[in-house]
Amino acid sequence: MPRLAALAVAALAGLMLADCAGGSFGQAGLSLPSADGVQTVSDAADSLVAHRTTASEKAQAAIAVTDGLGSFVREIGADQRALSGRAGRNLSAHSLRDYTVERNGKRILSASELVQRGRSYCQSAAGYLAGGIPSLDQTFGWQSGAYIGGKRGTDSRGSAVWSANASGAVLQGSIGSLSIARNHAASCPMNSPAFVVKGGTSANAFTMPISMEFRRGELVNLNVVNARFASGDTLEVATRSDRQSVQVRGVIMNGRSEVGTFVTNASGDGTLTITSSGAQYAIGDWIVVGI
Repeated sequence: MPRLAALAVAALAGLMLADCAGGSFGQAGLSLPSADGVQTVSDAADSLVAHRTTASEKAQAAIAVTDGLGSFVREIGADQRALSGRAGRNLSAHSLRDYTVERNGKRILSASELVQRGRSYCQSAAGYLAGGIPSLDQTFGWQSGAYIGGKRGTDSRGSAVWSANASGAVLQGSIGSLSIARNHAASCPMNSPAFVVKGGTSANAFTMPISMEFRRGELVNLNVVNARFASGDTLEVATRSDRQSVQVRGVIMNGRSEVGTFVTNASGDGTLTITSSGAQYAIGDWIVVGI
């Protein structure tokens, strides 16, 4: 697989030449019984119009964007929890994780590495959904991170803000085809990711300006402005919070067309809704895990 750094740079250059349209949060539409029903019924209707994107293709595009965001947020959240739990102790400038999380009966496998230099950091992660999404006959993986220029600021009240221009790629392949491999030892800056996903048949590169705020290890604010994907999709994310809960809301656009919306809590559990069909997919630990 070509180096992700080259892939992300090439994709970003192409994206700079195209008009990217954002949008405000929109209505998700009516909900259908399940994504499987959408794949068989709506795809058949879409196939009658040759130029029309099928419901399954729209779902795959929305899942790729959601996972692109989630691949970075989940790892930075884990890094912040680890650091906040070691307050007052000597902090390692280098941390490595290789772990599995289960959500909705699905396994998310990932490996991540963080390198800190004072207020600056570099981070790289790769992972995939082990069982894939059977209704789409696809599994999704990612390799992403803040390869250069990440910043982390803290205060005496236990708050921390992480910001970066994250980049990477979301990969797709047949179920059971993906695996994680070590690419090279992590450094800061990184010329290429520390980990990669092997076995993917397609890759959707992205760049994502992102800011995350934590208080006592818990996410309280997440903001993304005009994240751009090689597929032509864009993403905007904002956070609503009160004293009781945090709600993260995102909208996925392609040009002037809304592709999908998602809503999660501070732990990254929620729902992705495909705008054109109303099909809904569960999000667990920031990753789309199924219907």
